[in-house]
Amino acid sequence: MICEHCGNFVPDGSMVCPQCGTQLATRTRETGLAARRQGRPDRPREDKQGSQMPVDNPPDAYGADYARRRAGSEGMRPVAPKNGAQPMKMGARPSGRERQLKGRRGHRGMINWALLGTVLLGVLIVAGVGAFAFFRFTDPGQLILARMGREANATALWTYGQELLDQGYLDRSVATFEKAYAQEPEREDIYNRLFQLADAYEAAGRPADAEAVYVQLYSTIAENDPEVYRQVARLMESQDRRMELAALLKLAYEKTGDNYFRRERETLLPATPTASQEAGSRKFEQDVELMSPEGYEIYYVLSDEGQLPEDGILYTEPIHLGEGIHVVRAVAVSSDLVSDEMRITYSISITRPTAPYASLAPGVYEKRQRIWLKYIPTEDEVLLEQKGDRRTDQESAILSKLKDITIYYTLDSQTPTSNSPIYTGESVLLPPGKSMVKAIAVNGFGKVSNVMERTYEIKQSFRLYFSESDNFNEFTIMVTDLDDFMRKFGSPREQREIQDDTIDGDAILLTYDWGEARFYMTEKGYVIYSFETSSGAINGPRKTKIGMSETDVTSLYRDLGMVHNQDGSRSLYHDDQNRKYAMMYHLSAFSDRIDYSYIRQDSLTVTLSYYLENSRVVRIGIHSGNNGGS
Repeated sequence: MICEHCGNFVPDGSMVCPQCGTQLATRTRETGLAARRQGRPDRPREDKQGSQMPVDNPPDAYGADYARRRAGSEGMRPVAPKNGAQPMKMGARPSGRERQLKGRRGHRGMINWALLGTVLLGVLIVAGVGAFAFFRFTDPGQLILARMGREANATALWTYGQELLDQGYLDRSVATFEKAYAQEPEREDIYNRLFQLADAYEAAGRPADAEAVYVQLYSTIAENDPEVYRQVARLMESQDRRMELAALLKLAYEKTGDNYFRRERETLLPATPTASQEAGSRKFEQDVELMSPEGYEIYYVLSDEGQLPEDGILYTEPIHLGEGIHVVRAVAVSSDLVSDEMRITYSISITRPTAPYASLAPGVYEKRQRIWLKYIPTEDEVLLEQKGDRRTDQESAILSKLKDITIYYTLDSQTPTSNSPIYTGESVLLPPGKSMVKAIAVNGFGKVSNVMERTYEIKQSFRLYFSESDNFNEFTIMVTDLDDFMRKFGSPREQREIQDDTIDGDAILLTYDWGEARFYMTEKGYVIYSFETSSGAINGPRKTKIGMSETDVTSLYRDLGMVHNQDGSRSLYHDDQNRKYAMMYHLSAFSDRIDYSYIRQDSLTVTLSYYLENSRVVRIGIHSGNNGGS
């Protein structure tokens, strides 16, 4: 069909012109001339009741003018056109412009709803896309979502949280800030953002949480920023946490170098204690006093271990420091505030006394000589002595100890100890034969000098050491076997096997009324290794026997003539070169024992013992073993 609006061809059955969008009039298929114009065969149309109408008698579809023009063409008079329009010539077709105007006049009130719906749908889609982009990709859009309680980015949440904080919605502000921080914890501006969160915590009455935020800041990204430390210090000061504040101020000064923190800490804490003696080396013992400028209590320790003031000692009197290295640590305490720690190290090495001096030059002499021992003061003693009245009380006490000299000496080559004989100032008579004099000096501080050594030889006869040639008349130690011994002394009162740690191998003990004898198994059988008797009928080596005095016994053997030691014992001789020794032991007020020993080639020690009571021999014994026995 033909569109009456634009004059273009329209497919049959179309409701809307595809070219101009005009809705077509609803009517039955064209017949007659219209059908022929459209290239379709002429067909009769049905009326409303379904009856066909003659093609040559169409209804007055175009009005009365059309009927009259049609009648005039058949010989009737033409009808004048209305409105002064020029009469149309019979048989002429209207122009395209006339048809277009006629179509527009006939369809002016019709609306293309499909086109309108399409346009509106497009507008909605464009608007939806724009709205999505606005909310999704712009800061204002994200902020709107945050305000609506919808998911938004961290930037919008930080902004919205600040709005809530400014409006007084504290809990909502904190929750919003926490959500923003959890969503993007490592953003570039996190330093300022965490300050926002801390402000919100404080405003909401949560100072501990605010402090935790600041601590997190100076522990991670703002270690050298003074402002963070100031905020924490402000919170601690408001809560009267002075000890923690002092520790924080110290840390802040160390990290930032800002003198503000050092000054604040100095005004907060008690002053550090001071000591009367400066650190360093000393030659004498020292008494060190500790002082607190404000008069506070002082607690100290003398080592690098322990916590102050918890493990400290309350200072009440000067601290006496003897020889050695001493670390003195101390703090002053005022209520719950503790000062910085004072730490001083003293190295005290007391001057050693000089070694004693012997009056007799070492050498060989034809007859017995006497020697004197003398002490020569050290340079420090001389200097203190020269100070005279200018000496302090402490220096006077030191000098007194330096001059308090004790000389210990020996004549048997043994190094003197504090148990050795004390030299009293009298001369010492040197014994016959060779002797080595050794002496040390000990001052009042207990400092020991080097050892003085002098060797002398007096060409006079003297008794010999106890040796392998000294034996009992009835048997020989480590030689006589069990059978020979029993033939001499008879059967024992008791015989039994024993365990003896001083000898290797199995052992047998024979018990008699006068004493006992012990034997151990060797390749030659059982051999005697120990013997003791209290019988006056049995003589010991060198015809010694029960009842002899101490002097009678010692006069038969070598004796260097040394005086008694501090414990009452006395060395008779001591020869490491020949491995021969003799010693008298003081056992009690009434009993002593004299031991003469030598070491055999097989490394067993043989010891001859004399047991004395009230300086008389009551028992004689001889023993051979790994430790010499006693």
